Formats: sequence, structure tokens, C-alpha cells
Amino acid sequence: MSKRLMVMLAVVLTVVIGSAVAWAQETDRPGEAERVLAGKGFLNASGSGSAQLEMRGVLMMTADGDVVIVDIAGDARVRIGSAARSGDETEALASGLTYELTNFQGGIRVVGSHFTVEVRGLTAFQARGRGKTELVGEGVWKTRNNRGFWSKAGVTLGFESEG
Repeated sequence: MSKRLMVMLAVVLTVVIGSAVAWAQETDRPGEAERVLAGKGFLNASGSGSAQLEMRGVLMMTADGDVVIVDIAGDARVRIGSAARSGDETEALASGLTYELTNFQGGIRVVGSHFTVEVRGLTAFQARGRGKTELVGEGVWKTRNNRGFWSKAGVTLGFESEG
């Protein structure tokens, strides 16, 4: 992994430490009551494996792997930055409703009223808004008042931010 990508991952994890109203449920224990985590603000997560988000709001992410972004509402603003992509390629990616990035290394920012993002590989992200994410692999998640791990069994986190 490049030194630049490591720096970007570190920045995403440390720049803004906020909080979120979130709920968590381990996917290997179906039927168990959901835990509600107190707080307002952000949901941060980082790790490797698979991360699937469906949300509205703002998502800032770095990724090293395959990424698919789907703009369900048709109003998302997507910014994609990578040292390997030229300005022309970045513009072409930002003009559709579905963005497929293979072997991508770089940063992504999505703002919209309803979109999904799926990442397979290494990722770090901060989500602010309302939605849910399913994390499978190995990693950590954090809000201001709570934190936890994601595992191969998977964890589903719901979040709702004010502001």
C-alpha cells in the first residue's frame, strides 16, 4: 500500500471525531434486540473486508480495493481523487448514477439524499446523516460515546446525525 494512501487513511480516521445516534446488531445473532448507541454527530469506521452503506448525508472515505457507488435519488455529488486518475477520468466518473472503481486507491466524497456505497478491500470512512452500514471482515467503528469491532461474522450499524 502506498505511503500516500496510508496518510489519507490516517487523516480520515483522525480529522473529525464526532458522534452518532447509532444502533448495532451482530449479524451472527439474528433476532437479538438492537442496541441503541447514544450521541449525535458522526460514525467512523476503518478496516478490511466488505463495507456496504445505504444513506443520505455526507460520506468521506478512503479506499484501497473495489468500490461501487449508486446514486439512487439522482442528486448525489461525487468527488473522486486518486493519484492514478487524470482530471478527465475524474470528470467522466462524476457524470453518471453508478460509479464502478476497480483496484481503486484514493479518496471519495459523496453528498446526497439517497445513495449506496459498497467497498471490498481496505477502507476508512466517516458518515454523517442517516443510514445504515454492514461491515464484514476485520476493523473498528467509533462514535463519540461508543466503539466496537467488526468481524467476519459481520456487524450492522444504523446511524442518525443532527446538524
